[in-house]
Amino acid sequence: MPNMELYGLVMAYGESLEEENYSEEKTASLFSENAKMLFAMGGPGQGISELSEKHRGMTEPFVEVTHNITNVFSRLTGDDFADIRFHMEVVHEFRPEIAEKLPGNLFIVNDRIKAKAVKTNSGWRFCEMEMNTVFKRMVQSAE
Repeated sequence: MPNMELYGLVMAYGESLEEENYSEEKTASLFSENAKMLFAMGGPGQGISELSEKHRGMTEPFVEVTHNITNVFSRLTGDDFADIRFHMEVVHEFRPEIAEKLPGNLFIVNDRIKAKAVKTNSGWRFCEMEMNTVFKRMVQSAE
């Protein structure tokens, strides 16, 4: 049985990506103050401000981005720590001025995400996250 609080943390992260809410306030509701993250595209980041900015920067070339999160697994490693892993498929639609120079207007990425979470006075927060791309492809959308 999954830990529903940790599952909720993962779903809240996905919701923030879907809403493109990369504010520092939203990021602080998901990540611990000194959280470290290794982005699949964009390299490492640490701390609320940098994680917020890196998330924002990843979406700049796109008109639309859709995130699908599945296969959420969590395991408590102590009273206040947990390991989490999940799969995320992301469909990116390039801005027209970028798409016209590419073989397709959609960039589809499948990432395997491993994370660690810590329980704070405000609830569970990611303290580490690593995104590893396992599959990517460029396609033209059906119109």
